[in-house]
Amino acid sequence: MNTSILRTIGIVRTTCILRIIGIACITLALLPILPTCAGDVHEATIGYFEGGAEAGDVFYLEQGYRLVINEISGDGARISIFDHENEVTNASISGVSGDYTFEKRIDGIDYTILRATINVTGGAARVAIEQHIDPEAAFDYPLIGCISVSIREGEREPLKAGYELEATSVIDNNTILTLYKNDKIVKQEKLSEDGNRRFVYAKRVGGREDTRSTRSACSAHTVLIAKLDRLSADSVHLIELSQFEEPEPTDGGSGGSGGGDGWNNKLAESDWFRYLLSASVFAGMLALIIFSLRQMRR
Repeated sequence: MNTSILRTIGIVRTTCILRIIGIACITLALLPILPTCAGDVHEATIGYFEGGAEAGDVFYLEQGYRLVINEISGDGARISIFDHENEVTNASISGVSGDYTFEKRIDGIDYTILRATINVTGGAARVAIEQHIDPEAAFDYPLIGCISVSIREGEREPLKAGYELEATSVIDNNTILTLYKNDKIVKQEKLSEDGNRRFVYAKRVGGREDTRSTRSACSAHTVLIAKLDRLSADSVHLIELSQFEEPEPTDGGSGGSGGGDGWNNKLAESDWFRYLLSASVFAGMLALIIFSLRQMRR
């Protein structure tokens, strides 16, 4: 009788363990297909440019993308988006706050890759371009990927590669953010709940710093990007904060993301590696269960 009870208890425990392991394995299998950020389906933001624009302007973006403004007339514009040499869309944008979103369908999921907003007033145009990682194209894994942080006024948030972000001041609906590299100021900008909410630091290949001008931003590489969520009495709350490797020097020297660490990061972000890791974990846990069942039968 006691032996039967013990066997029943053992079977129940084993069943519970198997259920837990099954749920864990399913979760691991789903991780590679989950988007990095919440909201509409997109990966981390890797670029944001804003400024004046004219017909004929070409914006060279990350991962081989570029956006061309073909024509500006009336209250809108006509644009083309290229993936390397292939034109992937040709669209018209119109209205007081006209915008266009380029999406790419990957494994049954529509990922937002580019979002362009163009405002035309009296013949003058302003453009804002937001770019997200294309999961199918090569890109160095972010040092910091799409996180939320709160920084108290006067304090610094430690980042990667010697960078720190400080909430220098918080007054009413405005804040001044200061970015440091090895304790030296590299950028300082005012953000507002009623206006500019983006903090972007970018560099050209070759070490020249980028500005918000779209013409100088055409070949810029984003190093840090964050978005103001809200302000409180003495702190700044940021969302979608991402940091990326600095561009490699044009002289072919060391640095940037081209070393062994970059290769390891690309390996870690590949889908096949994640699936292989999940399968290995499942196989190991299954072997452990079989071993435990054999021990119980003895």
